[in-house]
Amino acid sequence: MKLNWKIALCALATVVMVACKDKKEVTDPGTDPGTQTEDTTKQQPTDYTSPIKINDKSIADWDKLDQSKVAVAKLPNDPLYTALKEIRVYADQVYINYIVIFNPEEMTSHTPLDVMHIYMNADNNDETGGYFDQFDAIGQGNTDLMFEGPIWDDMGLQISYNPAVSLWAGETKGEGWLWEEVDAAGTLGASQFVEDGIIEGRLIKQYIPWKNWTDAFEIGFDIQQNYESVGLLPQGNTPDGELIGRARKLYVTFDK
Repeated sequence: MKLNWKIALCALATVVMVACKDKKEVTDPGTDPGTQTEDTTKQQPTDYTSPIKINDKSIADWDKLDQSKVAVAKLPNDPLYTALKEIRVYADQVYINYIVIFNPEEMTSHTPLDVMHIYMNADNNDETGGYFDQFDAIGQGNTDLMFEGPIWDDMGLQISYNPAVSLWAGETKGEGWLWEEVDAAGTLGASQFVEDGIIEGRLIKQYIPWKNWTDAFEIGFDIQQNYESVGLLPQGNTPDGELIGRARKLYVTFDK
């Protein structure tokens, strides 16, 4: 976000009651984010048993899913950011499950400030939300929700991703870093490091502070190192030196 945007937005903060902060600042994800091997059965909001386990150090269970319901985005040719190689997302009425595959050699800084962001067009509607940035094609500021949290603790150890969640708080299709952090109804998410280059995780749908769900949504992932984005998916090509890389978020349908 450019400096002039920071000044303008902060000046409006007392009027609109919106938190204005540097994009690089980490939102506190909670006091007990857990570990990648925690007992996730305590986080299930119903008696539903997911076909995906996130405490087994494996992603083999994804092969048993209906692959038509698994949305996938891979690194394009000539990308601007290269650390993220692939994302997969599978959603049912209880969980939004994901796999993030990255290159560990490009993610060597392991601190709580190295955060993962998830941006979501939660109502699958281009006429709501805002935030023109990585995942929005020109004229498509439609982000409703932003999830933010670390994947390493202050000792450099891998931790479960239990992000804070914020609603877009600016004008519809507006720009800038304008978010209003809201409380989740329970533990919002969890994840495991399957290996150094694979994160498998989930967000618990009923705890996400959002009511306008439809049959589909759009989602994008961004990972930072040392305050700067190093991985981005989905991402567009950057031919002829056009260093934008913007692409529409990944389209996901719920498996009912």
